Amino acid sequence: MNVKKIYAFIAVFSIIIYTIAKEDVSLSGINVTYNENDDSFDEALSRRFGDKDKIWLVLGNRGTTNYYIERFSKNWIFWDDHSDSDNIGISGDFFDLENWKQVSKLLPEKVNYIAVDFNDLVNHPKRNKIIKASKDVLKSEGIFCVEDIYDNRNKKFKHFTDEDFEELSKDFYIEYAYWDGYISALPYTSDQSANKRSDMYKGLETMILRLAAADAMEKRKMLPYITDDLYKRTFALNVSLIKKLVRNIVNTSHLNQLIRNYERTVEEEKQLEIDIEREKKTIEILKKDIETYSKIAGFSNVMSSGIGAISKNMKSISKGFDFLANSKKNNQGFSFMSKVSKLFSKANEEVSDYNEKLVNKKDELSFREKELSTLKVELDLLKNNIDILKTEILKCNEESFYKFEREKYLKKYTVYKKTGLDEIIKDSKESNEEFWDEYDSFWNSISETEILAKELEKSWSPDVLIQNVVPIELIKSADKNRMNDTSKIVILFTKK
Repeated sequence: MNVKKIYAFIAVFSIIIYTIAKEDVSLSGINVTYNENDDSFDEALSRRFGDKDKIWLVLGNRGTTNYYIERFSKNWIFWDDHSDSDNIGISGDFFDLENWKQVSKLLPEKVNYIAVDFNDLVNHPKRNKIIKASKDVLKSEGIFCVEDIYDNRNKKFKHFTDEDFEELSKDFYIEYAYWDGYISALPYTSDQSANKRSDMYKGLETMILRLAAADAMEKRKMLPYITDDLYKRTFALNVSLIKKLVRNIVNTSHLNQLIRNYERTVEEEKQLEIDIEREKKTIEILKKDIETYSKIAGFSNVMSSGIGAISKNMKSISKGFDFLANSKKNNQGFSFMSKVSKLFSKANEEVSDYNEKLVNKKDELSFREKELSTLKVELDLLKNNIDILKTEILKCNEESFYKFEREKYLKKYTVYKKTGLDEIIKDSKESNEEFWDEYDSFWNSISETEILAKELEKSWSPDVLIQNVVPIELIKSADKNRMNDTSKIVILFTKK
């Protein structure tokens, strides 16, 4: 190794040592990060949280691309493979149980809420062990949240079995909440593919409606950390905004797709009906042509027979004219016989021509009738598809309002429910138009909904989850005819 490489190595090594000494404290398989103004992790915790007991730990998020970092920096500790040094964070594999032992030494029963990128954890073979390991980090009645899919038809979770719940119930009380984009999804992940913005925004809109329906005491119970601005604004939401919010929530991407398919199929039906009418008219014309040609051909065939008989007689007559044909004086008589012969020949050709046309018309009629039959089958299929799509649109609308019907604060908004197909489609289109109008004017104005949404984001806390738990019996008893095949459920493991 030459001298330059040695110096370079020493320089890099010194930077690493300085960085570790300044920001990171190594503990086995984990590192902790905090602001350089603090001398230790404990000092950083004390400065950040003081006497507060609201420490929230998020797994699978390093704090660098978190959309909620500004709102929640006073509450969150991030734990990922590596964390951002501007926040209090933990670097290391949270699937390693040994690392949980180290974290429990740093945060012994200090955390009251743990959230996780559910997609990472729910399938992990050590999932139950990790949940159980969290009890040494959680305070009494602290919550560990994880999401799963519930099969409404077979009445079971996709990943958690009854045996899993029995095992975990030794250390935790187990409760459930419906996922809705605000109650559960807002704070825990930076992965926009896992939590689509549209779904999150519907959750915000739903929460605005809940608050608008609640009285003063209920608002503060629903959102213990509700901002003063949000508290005041939700007392006086106008009817037009409420109608708009309901319409937006009901207008899902699935409903939009169904409506597009329905309208396209209806247009195809109209075009097919035009094609069928055109084929029918063509067939009617062909039938009239066949009738006409049949009469002409029939008459021509009779004439042809007569001409044939005359033609035979003309052979004997023509012999009598042979003599005259040889006479210069009788050239006129020969010319007459030639014309008669040509006339008979032309009549025979015309009879043959009409017969050929008749055969062609009959062939074309057969083809057109088969084509008409095929078009009618296609039309029947289209009509059947239209009926199916109508049913699906109505069902989708019913499912969207199921959320309103099952919740105390949302029930009052069922008065805005549309039941007619045309009304549902009209509402959906108006919702889409309003969205694009607001999108186009994004830089020029801020809507009332956006103002309320920002205040909602500031007001979030894990208490929102607790306020919205539902009995497992309610989840299991969901009406099969009105619910989707599956529901997203947040499972709350509360430390005993």
